[in-house]
Amino acid sequence: MRVKKLPLPALLLLLSVTFFGIFLVLIEKREEVIVHIPKGLTAKEIAKILKKEGIIEDELGFFLLLRIKNAERKLISGWYRMKRGIEPEEVIDILTRGKRVMVPVSIPPGSNLREIAGIVEKALGIDSLEFLKLAHDKRFMEECGVYDAPSLEGYIYPETYVFAKGEDARFVLRVMVKRMFEVLDDSIPLRAGEMGLNIHQLLTIASLIEEEAQVDEERPIIASVIYNRLKRGMPLQIDATVQYALPHHKPRLLYKDLRIESPYNTYLHRGLPPGPIASPGIKSIRAAIHPARTDYLYYVSRGDGTHIFTRTAREHINAKRRVKRKWKRGGS
Repeated sequence: MRVKKLPLPALLLLLSVTFFGIFLVLIEKREEVIVHIPKGLTAKEIAKILKKEGIIEDELGFFLLLRIKNAERKLISGWYRMKRGIEPEEVIDILTRGKRVMVPVSIPPGSNLREIAGIVEKALGIDSLEFLKLAHDKRFMEECGVYDAPSLEGYIYPETYVFAKGEDARFVLRVMVKRMFEVLDDSIPLRAGEMGLNIHQLLTIASLIEEEAQVDEERPIIASVIYNRLKRGMPLQIDATVQYALPHHKPRLLYKDLRIESPYNTYLHRGLPPGPIASPGIKSIRAAIHPARTDYLYYVSRGDGTHIFTRTAREHINAKRRVKRKWKRGGS
């Protein structure tokens, strides 16, 4: 039988399609994927996941290799970035050395525990309720070096961390609290002690400053108002403490909100609230131990991030009227 020769253009087309198909298969095999290895799985269950994701081809062969290398119980759970079709030895090396996907977790200054729990859940996959429960667990708090506090509120230092995706909540909280104590070097507690404050009181005041100040230059002035009012036995009347007491943040507080019964409501209760209301940054912490020397007792927001500071109730009322008139004129 005589084989009919293909015309040259048709032959070239056939060859190009064939090679392109092989090329696509190779690309697919080397494609990078994110693989999740949950906690508590057996080596066989892990091999099944790896086969399903296309990381390995031979489930049984991979399991036998684990046995030969005595690595069955050395596989670390978590999220991994791997390429499909890599050598089984490389897969075992990745899983036993815990080369997990690393994720940046940014905690802005002024974040409270609920907000931090949401950030951590979104970035790392840690359940926010588990995170919050642990942050209120007295035994765990003592393990972190935090005593006589309602929770770890205010003890998490706000900065950008890098954790493995799926990291343990205990580890994440320990790292964040440890960082706060690193920032509070010896000079800060010493200065606080000279002012008659313990660390818990210092962080509470710093958190109030963090929530009230938007301009760095005003932090020490706001600190002075807090200390001046405390010295005179006046209620602090800080709106941010009322917001903290509410179940959800409100764009604008109403007069009825100021009457909500909570130990954090500084309109109803004199002195400091039971603890911090947010995570203070270093600028607010420094302002708390180095307040400006003023006789201000009041301040009102101009609406642009700055405040008008006043000494008397009458001056405060006039300042509020000026701000109100300004915004009625269109903020000019």
